[in-house]
Amino acid sequence: MSGRKSRDKGARGEREICALLRDNLGGEYNRLLKQYQQSQLADIEQLVGGYSLEVKNCATLNLKAWWHQAVAAADKRGAIPCLAYKITRAGWRFVIPMPQAWASGHQWSRDLQYTQTLYPEGFFLVVREHIG
Repeated sequence: MSGRKSRDKGARGEREICALLRDNLGGEYNRLLKQYQQSQLADIEQLVGGYSLEVKNCATLNLKAWWHQAVAAADKRGAIPCLAYKITRAGWRFVIPMPQAWASGHQWSRDLQYTQTLYPEGFFLVVREHIG
């Protein structure tokens, strides 16, 4: 996929996530447009229940690299990383750290193997519990 088509697909995914967040959590969510000018910035401007969202809308999964990117962006904001990715014809998934691992504060807790993958409904439940 060409650079422009890839960016357009990514932007569509970010807008889709913003709409899902608004519909399920209320509030306003916007794409962070500075992400294209600076590296290691989250894709969604607002924190979502303490989570910094990195959004991927791709045909080929690259979870390890994407998770590393989500952690780097979250570190810049002092937030908890969240990777939202779309599987073609299967919908969105959200990857967040396991609470027990994240709470340990150890460097290893930032590795992909200490995460959990949630359907959107599960992620929204976690966020509502965190902010409620």
